[in-house]
Amino acid sequence: MDLFHTLDAFFRDAAPLAAGDGVVAAFSGGPDSTALLWGLSRLAPGRGIRLWAAHLDHGLDPGSAERAAGAARIAARLGVPLILERRPAAAPAPDGVEAAGRRARYDFLERTRRDVGARWIATGHHLDDQAETVLVRLLFGSGLEGLAGVRPVHGAVVRPLLQIPREGLRAALGAMATAGLDGLAVLDDPTNRDLSVPRNRVRHRLLPALAEDDPGIAARLARLAASASAAAARLDRRLSDLLPVLPVEGGLAVERAAVEGLPEALRPHAFAWLHRRIGAPYPAGAAARGELLRQLASRPRTGRAGCDCGGGWRWEADGERLVLRRAEPRREQLPDFTYTFEIPGELEVPEIAVRVCVSHRAVEPWMFAGSPRRAGLALPLAAGDRVTIRNRRPGDRIHPLGARGSRRLKEVLIDRRMPREARERLPLLCVGERIAWAPGVTIDQSFRLEGHTTAWVAEVATR
Repeated sequence: MDLFHTLDAFFRDAAPLAAGDGVVAAFSGGPDSTALLWGLSRLAPGRGIRLWAAHLDHGLDPGSAERAAGAARIAARLGVPLILERRPAAAPAPDGVEAAGRRARYDFLERTRRDVGARWIATGHHLDDQAETVLVRLLFGSGLEGLAGVRPVHGAVVRPLLQIPREGLRAALGAMATAGLDGLAVLDDPTNRDLSVPRNRVRHRLLPALAEDDPGIAARLARLAASASAAAARLDRRLSDLLPVLPVEGGLAVERAAVEGLPEALRPHAFAWLHRRIGAPYPAGAAARGELLRQLASRPRTGRAGCDCGGGWRWEADGERLVLRRAEPRREQLPDFTYTFEIPGELEVPEIAVRVCVSHRAVEPWMFAGSPRRAGLALPLAAGDRVTIRNRRPGDRIHPLGARGSRRLKEVLIDRRMPREARERLPLLCVGERIAWAPGVTIDQSFRLEGHTTAWVAEVATR
C-alpha cells in the first residue's frame, strides 16, 4: 500500500486538512516515525500544510540523548523543524514506566500542538501495532472497547498508517534512497527490546510465533479491531439515547436511575463511553466500576457515593445524579491554628504566611464600600482587650452583612465561589467565640459601622 497515497486519502477523508492547518508528527527517529515524517514532508507543500516534528527524550537509557540528536539530524535532512524536550524519568509510577512514559509523551505532544497552533498530532502506529494492541488487551481481559484497539482519530490524535503493515513502512524507507535521501540512518530504541514490558513480549515472541502458522494473523487481528470499533460505535449511539448527558461545572452528569437501569453487561461500555465524552484518556478499571456500583446498590438515591476511577477522574453520586469530574488534587491538611493578641497590635500567622494588624482610627468612606484585605468594624472592645485569629472549624456560623440571619460559614464561602484551599487558609477575626470578619467575604452584621465616628480597623497583609 503506497505511503503517500494513504496519507493523502487519510487527511482528505478521516482527518481533513485545509491549507494553513498544522500537523505535529510524533517523532522518535525510528523507522515507523521516520516513514511517517517523510510521507508528511512530501504531502505538506502541495496542500499548504504546516508541519513540525516533536521528540521527547525520557532519559531512560544512556543513549537517549544521542538518539535525540539523531532525530534532530533526520528532521533537518527532511526539512522539518523539530521541537525537542528532555524530561528525565521521575520516580516509578504505580502503573509502570511504560504507562508513565506514554502519559508524559502525549502530554508533551498536546502542549506542543497548542503552542504551535496545529490541528492534529500524527503518530506512526501501523497495522502490526494494531495487532499487538488487540493481543495485549485480549491477554488482559479487555472487553469490546479494548478489542477496538487504537482509534484512527481520537481527539486531536490521528494514526494515519493503521492500514499499512510494518514491512510496508520498511519498503517506504527503502524508497527514500531514490528520493535523494540515501544514507539517512534511522534510529534504534533499545527500550523496545525490553522483554519485561508486556507489549514487547507480544511483539517479539507471541505475534511471531502465531505468524509462523498463520502469516495473515496481524491483518486478521486488525480486522477484528475494525469490527469491534464499528460495534462499539453502534453501542455509543444507543447509549447517547439511553443516557442523556448534562454538562456540570468541571465535568458531566447523568441520571443515576438511567445508569442503574442498564443491563449489567452494558455498564462497562457505558462507563467507558462517558469517560470518552468528557475527554478522559482511559476508562475506569473493573475495580473502580465495581466499587461505584457497590456503593450505589447499598445506598438510597438520596444518599451520596464517590469513587476515584484513575487518571485524575472521580465519580460522585449526589441525590439523583451521577457526576464524572476531575478529582481535586490531594493536599496536605493545613493544621488548625488559633492565636490571640491585644489590640491595638499585630500578629504573624506562620501557617499561612500573613500578618494581621488591628488599629483604632476615625471612620473613613472606604469602610462602607468593602475591601478584600481590610475592614472597619464596630468591635465592643477597648485598648488592651484581646481578639482571636484562627482558621475555620466545623459548624462555624456568621451573619453576613445585610443578610436576614446567620448562616453556616461553609455555605457562604461556597456561594462566594471561594476555592476549597483558600477556605482553609482564611484568617478569621473573632471576638470571643463569634466570627467578626472573614477577609474578602463579609463582616458579621453585629459589628457593622452605624453612626460611629471611630472604628477598629483590621488588615491582612502577606508577609
